[in-house]
Amino acid sequence: MQSDAPINDLQLLARIDQYSEINKKIATAATKKLQNHLWYLGPELVWLALVSNKVANTEKKMMVEAMIAAGSDASARGIKFPPANVEQLKRTQLHELISSTTTAALLSIGLDVALLNGIDPENWSDCPHFQQAANVVKCLKVVYDTAERSIALMTSFNQSITKSEAEMQKLIQVVKDNREHILDSSKASLASAKMATK
Repeated sequence: MQSDAPINDLQLLARIDQYSEINKKIATAATKKLQNHLWYLGPELVWLALVSNKVANTEKKMMVEAMIAAGSDASARGIKFPPANVEQLKRTQLHELISSTTTAALLSIGLDVALLNGIDPENWSDCPHFQQAANVVKCLKVVYDTAERSIALMTSFNQSITKSEAEMQKLIQVVKDNREHILDSSKASLASAKMATK
């Protein structure tokens, strides 16, 4: 679920850290790979955890208190958690990732976090503004890799050229043949290839 993404990322980092006692090389490689995918721990998306059932109510209360203390500043940007700080992240809790950007992100979907202050998180679902925010979270798509978006874009592009698999194979053969005859895309190479076809 979308709201579980921040806590899942933190738990995965902790498990990888524990695994380093068994195989440090694999744990280091896994951490290095994961550090490029930490946008759900960035200040603009960490608030998703307020809607998660995996996050303890005490942590949710601390998140709200941290947002109120941080204020709201939409001009500060921090979509992704800085990869250089990944070691620090292994010892971090969600409320420590809050910034003024987090509060501004919540305000942008119509939830003033001050409305949740002093209310037990189990009763937040009774608040219409929180229900609206929870519905927004349910509509979000969780994307963990930009490669997924790139593949979708290329698939869409390829289908706009042709929907026939046979035609697609012919197109691939033409491109392959072209690459074999024209070694680079410099103007001189393209001009000489054009002259050769005349």
